[in-house]
Amino acid sequence: MDCSHTGRRCSLEIMAASGAPVIFSHSNPLALVEHGRNVTDEQIRACAATGGVVCVSGVSIFLGTPTPTADDLARHAAYVAGLVGIEHARIGIDISFPQSDLNDDPPGDYDPSYWWPKSAGYDRALARSTYPSIESWAVLDEALRGTGMSADEAALVRGGNMMRVAARVWS
Repeated sequence: MDCSHTGRRCSLEIMAASGAPVIFSHSNPLALVEHGRNVTDEQIRACAATGGVVCVSGVSIFLGTPTPTADDLARHAAYVAGLVGIEHARIGIDISFPQSDLNDDPPGDYDPSYWWPKSAGYDRALARSTYPSIESWAVLDEALRGTGMSADEAALVRGGNMMRVAARVWS
């Protein structure tokens, strides 16, 4: 189960009921950036208790910076690892690169306040958010190592942890 688009209470109930690892595929620590989509330490601990993984997102508003870098991703992953252990941290999805005619607006007439409610921390559509550059991926390992992670720990955060969860859930 992926709890990235669930509220705090719902995610905690899912994790309490789950017999398998639960993930947050693209969620960041609320302790680092106050945003309605970011997750609390309580949620991070509950996810780890299932054997799951919190995968940090590259969306600028969730990272708390207008121009996110590999260092920003590494800082958020290191926070999760420091809170609950390296085996529960990962770099997640919600990474995008500029492409012409690509945005997150629903087709036709729509109410932006429905899709991006201010009560959830949005003051504008995600289409105007920024993401780490493609060059960030070339230096991500170095950024993770800069937080104090070993090469083996950085490899877990880059994908090994999610492979463990996927193998357990899909076996």
